[in-house]
Amino acid sequence: MLISQTAHYALRAVYYLATNSDDKWHLTKEIAGITQIPAPYLARIMSTLAKRGILQSRTGMGGGFNIGEAGLKYNLYDVVSQFDNLEAIKDCVFGFIVCCENSKCSLHNPWNDMKTQLIDALKSTTLDDMRNKFQHFDWSKVSC
Repeated sequence: MLISQTAHYALRAVYYLATNSDDKWHLTKEIAGITQIPAPYLARIMSTLAKRGILQSRTGMGGGFNIGEAGLKYNLYDVVSQFDNLEAIKDCVFGFIVCCENSKCSLHNPWNDMKTQLIDALKSTTLDDMRNKFQHFDWSKVSC
């Protein structure tokens, strides 16, 4: 797996916030329920994203999390890279300890191409793109 469970959850949470980017602040409990992410785990993820400036957070009555206009400029790679270093992934698709340019397995080049394509896709998709293109996602039909 190229992306950790934490990064998957982070992407799911920002996807929810981007497609529901209004002036409303969203509570972790609300986001967790709709996106089906364990609330304590999500709270740590959201806190990390807020500390890095990708999300805004506010405590107290009417508080929660929001992307805000500044956060919409971030891309999905910015989100994932808070939890995973995709550039450093050197693992082999077969799980071999040594799989490099000098000792390649049969899927070395296609695997590297796939990793590059994933990184390029994450870098070229902003949270604003998600908001504009996918705002009619039906979260009630998610069964993950």
